[in-house]
Amino acid sequence: MHNSSEDNIVVLNRNDKIHLFFEQHWNALRKSIRKLCTFQPGEWRDAFRRNPTYPIFTKGDIDGLVALFIDNMATLLTIILSLLSVLDSDIVYGKILPGVSLAMVWGNFYYVYMARKLAYKEKRDDICAMPYGINTPGAYAFVFGIIFPIYYDCIQENNNSDKRSCQERAWYVALASNFITGIIILSLCLFGEFIRRNTPGVALLSSLSALGFTYLALNQYLPIAATPIVSFVPFAIVMIGYFSGIKVGPFPVAAVALVIGTGLGWATSLNKGEDVRNATLVIKAYAPAFTAKAVFTHMNQIGPFLSITIPTAISVAVGTIQCVESAKRGGDLYPTRESMFADGMGTIIASFFGSFLGMTTYIGHPAFKKMGARQSYSIINCLIYVPLCFFGIIALFLRIIAIVAVNPVIIFIGLFICTETLAITPPRLYPAFLLGIMPAIADWSRATIINGVSSAYSSFTIPNISFTENITSHITEFSYSGLNNFAGGSLLQCIFLTVIMIYMIDRKFIRAAIWSLLAGLLSFFGLIHASNVGILYRATDDGWRFTVAYAMLAFVFILFEIAQRRGWVQEPETEPDDLSSEEWTEWNKKRIAAQTCIKITRF
Repeated sequence: MHNSSEDNIVVLNRNDKIHLFFEQHWNALRKSIRKLCTFQPGEWRDAFRRNPTYPIFTKGDIDGLVALFIDNMATLLTIILSLLSVLDSDIVYGKILPGVSLAMVWGNFYYVYMARKLAYKEKRDDICAMPYGINTPGAYAFVFGIIFPIYYDCIQENNNSDKRSCQERAWYVALASNFITGIIILSLCLFGEFIRRNTPGVALLSSLSALGFTYLALNQYLPIAATPIVSFVPFAIVMIGYFSGIKVGPFPVAAVALVIGTGLGWATSLNKGEDVRNATLVIKAYAPAFTAKAVFTHMNQIGPFLSITIPTAISVAVGTIQCVESAKRGGDLYPTRESMFADGMGTIIASFFGSFLGMTTYIGHPAFKKMGARQSYSIINCLIYVPLCFFGIIALFLRIIAIVAVNPVIIFIGLFICTETLAITPPRLYPAFLLGIMPAIADWSRATIINGVSSAYSSFTIPNISFTENITSHITEFSYSGLNNFAGGSLLQCIFLTVIMIYMIDRKFIRAAIWSLLAGLLSFFGLIHASNVGILYRATDDGWRFTVAYAMLAFVFILFEIAQRRGWVQEPETEPDDLSSEEWTEWNKKRIAAQTCIKITRF
């Protein structure tokens, strides 16, 4: 009878904990909605109050400006070159780029507004505005997954007779898809804080590190390896300046690297005068296009492309959460919800003014802060892009400077993100961190193969031939199907694989089972391990196979949980999974105190 009472108490305690968990989060959600819908002029005005402790401009803003400017420019360069193969220059330079600049003005000013609010609230002088710009993975997804297929399908339907209408159709559908992306991001902003609080920080930053290592470091190093005479010296200057702390006099490190690299580019004929002369032909004033009507008119055509739109929106939302978490580690506590609001609105603004390129906060806030950037770098960045985009000057600028000379700055940001994540990761969780960056590498590899082969085919064969199953079926050196599955929904995969691995290592099997079931649910609907969104149960799809596999994994974890409760398996790890958290600090104090007591007892 005594044992039965104890069991009832345990059950009640567990039920109370579950009830308390849902009650806390329900109240938090209600509070969030109320706060979101309540006008709070006092807090909003803080950004515009005079704050002598917060410098308007610092020397570090120059470094931050160069890094952010080139980061956006690198994306724009590749997107422009890709678009010009299917769209006329008046659409690219006259419609899309002005919309990009308007969205950039919104986001850069809004993040400075957030930084000024935080600086006034905390009376600090070291607040760094979060970097903001074009969502690079989403941009590539829209170009190669929406614009190219629609254009080439339309060309086939019209027997190559009406290219202009096909170009406009592809552009308009991409705009409508971008608008839906912004709406999804806004709808997810209510749950941003909940996701951040209930996901291990290492997992959030691990996926961020995956993007940093793959797209900012590895991808940006390839042009350096292609032009070593031009780029090695700027690379060394940036690495020495930022990682070893050696300065080059009063001059910003990034600016010195840019000047030297550009000089070497012209000296070695990497930059050519003919390219500059050709770029001047597109310089003229372009009026912004208001495309809201076209967005809603073509909304009925976005259905086949939801498999691109939905994962892109989710990846932006998750990426924003990760960036806020990264900024928190750097000492700047920005509200997750407001950052997601800024990104969603920026994407909607872009779609209403001709740009299908989604906007988002950029990774690397701690790196910008380490450079000494504060607020001016963000404002100057968007103000520079206004004339560049509205007058077509961007084409000329791209031909004057040596872009490869500033790749080292982007590489520094990618590497710094990884080092920051490792700094907060306990050594026992390094395997989880390494596993977590693998899906992003797979995604980059798949995109590189597809885009490279498709581009090669279009160059010397029929223009609308793409990377189809006829080609992939003949790849035998490695498992392309495995690469394709591993790359699907890579950003979400990074998080899920890292979290599941963390809980396996820490022997927290119930949590591992829950995350496995969630991963199985996402797999079933094609959000991870798949290239298409939908209920993936057909024999030709692999989504349902991953659902079954994750369910089997959850069952195994439950068996381990039962064994653990019976004392057959070691108890869960007590050390927190974040070396920078208050929980870990408290745990470490108790550990040191316990060790001291043991030593005293032995003495």
